[in-house]
Amino acid sequence: MVGFPVLLVRLDFVNGDRYSRRQKRIMMETGVRQLPRQQQAAIMALQRNTGGEPILDILRTNGFGIEIGEAQYLALFTEGSRVNHNCRPNAFWRYVNSKMAMEVVALRDIRAGEEIAHSYAPLGYTYAERKAVLQAWGFRCTCALCSAPLAERELSDRRRERLLEVHQTLGQASGLSDHRVDELVLEATRLIAQEELYPQLVEYYQQFAKAYLMTGNLRRAREFITKADKTWQLYGGEEHENVDGMRELWRTLEEAEGDALDL
Repeated sequence: MVGFPVLLVRLDFVNGDRYSRRQKRIMMETGVRQLPRQQQAAIMALQRNTGGEPILDILRTNGFGIEIGEAQYLALFTEGSRVNHNCRPNAFWRYVNSKMAMEVVALRDIRAGEEIAHSYAPLGYTYAERKAVLQAWGFRCTCALCSAPLAERELSDRRRERLLEVHQTLGQASGLSDHRVDELVLEATRLIAQEELYPQLVEYYQQFAKAYLMTGNLRRAREFITKADKTWQLYGGEEHENVDGMRELWRTLEEAEGDALDL
């Protein structure tokens, strides 16, 4: 699904105190009144959870954070805002800056009649962390993962906590052997599959590559930089947020390969 914002408001206007509540209400109402009636109705039908001025409440509850010209905005997409939450989502959203478009993209095959959902909380969070984040939306998640028996939920939390430990350990890989890095890479890949955290492969592939660069295994580093590049484009599109980071990683590898040839 592709949608475009019906409302864009700078974050410092939403959260700042430069304008009074009355001034904010007047400006927001004036802006919304300029929209077609169908869009006005779609906006006012959205959920409100934070209290205060109605349109700002709708924006805080349903808006997506985007960046335009290094300024932070809340963007309201009337269709995208109706996609519900699931801690094990079958879709994700991404913002395409050049088109000012929100894309909702499938993570896997979706069965006919299955609800499309993305995660409101960052992927990889434990049950308690997800619960704290979701309080901002005023609901308690009852997805299959959160409603699972306690033992199953605790197992999931341990996997997620261990995945973070592996990421941190690989960040200090200069003191590790190639064999140990191999073991950690296999463990992290298995944990991601078990928890269905596939979008996190973008950062883990990068971390794997950096670890192999630290140990001097340039063949494996190139393998995972290639995977990271492809995975970023898969989940983030051509304009993904880490384009510059990937370019820098490729430069680092090419410099290391050049130094190795000179030896």
